[in-house]
Amino acid sequence: MRIIVLTAILVLFSLNAAPAVGEMTDYERGVANGLKIGLFMGELYGKAQYATSAAREFNGYLDRFNDFLQDSFGTNQTLINSFRLEPIPVSAPQTGGMPAPDASGRIYGYPADAYYTAVGAVPGTRPENPHAGMGGV
Repeated sequence: MRIIVLTAILVLFSLNAAPAVGEMTDYERGVANGLKIGLFMGELYGKAQYATSAAREFNGYLDRFNDFLQDSFGTNQTLINSFRLEPIPVSAPQTGGMPAPDASGRIYGYPADAYYTAVGAVPGTRPENPHAGMGGV
């Protein structure tokens, strides 16, 4: 008899708690919003490394992102500086579509082969869709 009463009480508690489980607290909403914005900017940053249009899009969102950091962290300049991003220089399109290695054989500090593998590109070609082949992002 006691087991039935305990089971009934547990069922009533679980029915009462179910609606609260689906709702997020203010803290959870803040974390989710920060992750959403950070992942969005990270994706744009990854694309902007080799696609001029993505670099322009990234730079367009950059002021809003840095303002978001300022609003979120207020006067903690050390924390703001750790997340603040700089604009990506947008240069004239290159003839081959992909950046060429520098004198040491590196592209953006990475060995050329590793860079081409990370962005999914073949040297001397221009990707048809700058969003495709983003294996490193």
